[in-house]
Amino acid sequence: MKELLNKIAAYYKKISDIVTPTAVLAIICVVVTLALSSTNLLTEGKIKALAIETQNKAMSKLIEADEYHELPAKTSYGDITYNAAIKDGDTIGCIFVTEANGYGGTISVMTAVDMDCNIIAVEILAAADETPGLGQNVTKPDWYGQFAGLKDDITVIKGGSANAENNEINAVTGATISSKAVTAAVNQALDYAKEIIVNTEVKGDES
Repeated sequence: MKELLNKIAAYYKKISDIVTPTAVLAIICVVVTLALSSTNLLTEGKIKALAIETQNKAMSKLIEADEYHELPAKTSYGDITYNAAIKDGDTIGCIFVTEANGYGGTISVMTAVDMDCNIIAVEILAAADETPGLGQNVTKPDWYGQFAGLKDDITVIKGGSANAENNEINAVTGATISSKAVTAAVNQALDYAKEIIVNTEVKGDES
């Protein structure tokens, strides 16, 4: 009988040596998961608000407005979203973020267009994969500033002989591919603007 009791005691001790660490580990996992979930809930709103603030600052560099309304739109190119710039209750322009493939990767461009489909200003959001000292020069304001005031099928000219009246811009020296990528992204924004502004009632009340 004593031997049986010893075997039972040994068995339960063996089980305890396995179960106890497993239970502790499970409890730790639950606690960590709950902690991470709580942290995500607390920070999600702040992260979203910061992203909106950052985007609004970028848009305000292109066109000053009281507020920016993100809106959906159906175009012949597919469904997109854009931002309408609102000032004194009126829509004064539209802002589009478009992309095109450059020499090293994707170039992202933000383009502000007025209600007559003229470019107000352009900002290069991302061109980090372009060649330093060449393609990355498209991020310089004195280059992308050429787009202001242009409209309709902008073309890239090599050799510094571009004519703004013909909707031409000069390519960055040694970086024609990168220059054409930015231009393609800007032209895409103009195409969106023509459909949204000209073919819809965006000129009316946005409320």
